[in-house]
Amino acid sequence: MAQAWQPGIASGREGTRLARREHWELGFGTVRKNMTDGVRLGPVIVFLGPTLSRADAAKILEAEYRPPARRGDVHRALRDRCRTIVLIDGEFHGRPSVWQREILDAIAEGTEVHGSSSMGALRAAELHSFGMVGHGRIFEWYRDGVIEADDEVALVYGPPEHGYMPRSEPLVNIRATLTAAVPCVISADERDRLIEHASKLYYPERSWARLLDTGPAVDWSADRRADLAKFVSQSYIDQKCCDAIEALRSVAAASLQRRDALATSVPVNALWRRERCVSEGFAPSVSAMDPAVIAKQAGITSQELHDVWRELSELFFVGAWAHDHGIIAKTSDVAVVRRQFAPAEYLAQGRIELLLATRATANAAVRTFLADGGARDSRTARRAMILDWANSNGVRHGELHGDALVDWIIAAGPNHFGFLWHFGVELIDHLRLRGYGRALQTGAVS
Repeated sequence: MAQAWQPGIASGREGTRLARREHWELGFGTVRKNMTDGVRLGPVIVFLGPTLSRADAAKILEAEYRPPARRGDVHRALRDRCRTIVLIDGEFHGRPSVWQREILDAIAEGTEVHGSSSMGALRAAELHSFGMVGHGRIFEWYRDGVIEADDEVALVYGPPEHGYMPRSEPLVNIRATLTAAVPCVISADERDRLIEHASKLYYPERSWARLLDTGPAVDWSADRRADLAKFVSQSYIDQKCCDAIEALRSVAAASLQRRDALATSVPVNALWRRERCVSEGFAPSVSAMDPAVIAKQAGITSQELHDVWRELSELFFVGAWAHDHGIIAKTSDVAVVRRQFAPAEYLAQGRIELLLATRATANAAVRTFLADGGARDSRTARRAMILDWANSNGVRHGELHGDALVDWIIAAGPNHFGFLWHFGVELIDHLRLRGYGRALQTGAVS
């Protein structure tokens, strides 16, 4: 849906439209050491439900425990500036599951993300090559292709006030327990046939009673069924619980070295960032992000909104020039930019560092341009860089040249040239960086 507010630009679409592409961000990969040095880190956040009781978990790891994760919860954890996320339980049905993109955002912004047992094992198997840390046997089964179906870890459970009491048996626990019963109680072939039968049951219907009263076990003698039932009652393996304990102990022991920020640029799709703004509570929906409404919520005027458009559009194109020329910002550049902003509220620490680094990279590019004798001052340098970017990419508009072309490029904005750039999202991040986070979140942006 087109945004309602647009800057005043000349009509027409002449010129070379660049190939449509994702909007890069110039933070991670442009500063060679961890940009969060000296920044106070937040809590460990654990998403936990039926796999392990909170009381038992808290004995292992001091953390903030939250309910099973759903889509948007990891973004909300980033907004709350967590330093580590441990994903154990997550919702499968009824609400959208936690999004892989959220986890990638967390990793890219320097937050450690661990997974085990349930949804955490699933996501870790999918994303371990991107830096998510998996723990336990179930993660290894998914990673190595021993199991593939999502419903291996699914179960029905009660409400939080009743401690998420399980009401069905997860297949991974059935699998682990039956494997332990070989060969003393059942054969490997019998185990495989029982697991195959259990896998065909709808996950809410899985239970030990159902497994023993139907399928291959009905052909066994009563004594053999009783032997297996006794083994289950005495030697049951709660693999999900075991894996959760392993993950919590690993995090508590700080046995894994903290990683620096990623050493590559992070491609960011504008739709993903819009979804994140919704998850963090700064917009009611992806389609309801009209910059004029956001500006009104923050208490800024139409002229100020227009000025912000020009500032952010110019920042993008200077950044594009820096990207094309391989400009690297120094840690000192980030420190200079940091002093220009008061501590931002309602903005993930990693996101703050990325926004600061983007601005520091632009400043480093201007410094480089000035040192090469390309301009006499910072403002002139920025405009000259944008013009150079335009010439390098074959951008033109009618008979406009020089400053007139630069003005038109800034007014047209990155979207005009095929970049997936959304002013509503950029505006929200800009305002949060400048201390408007509380104003934006306490009232509904609609």
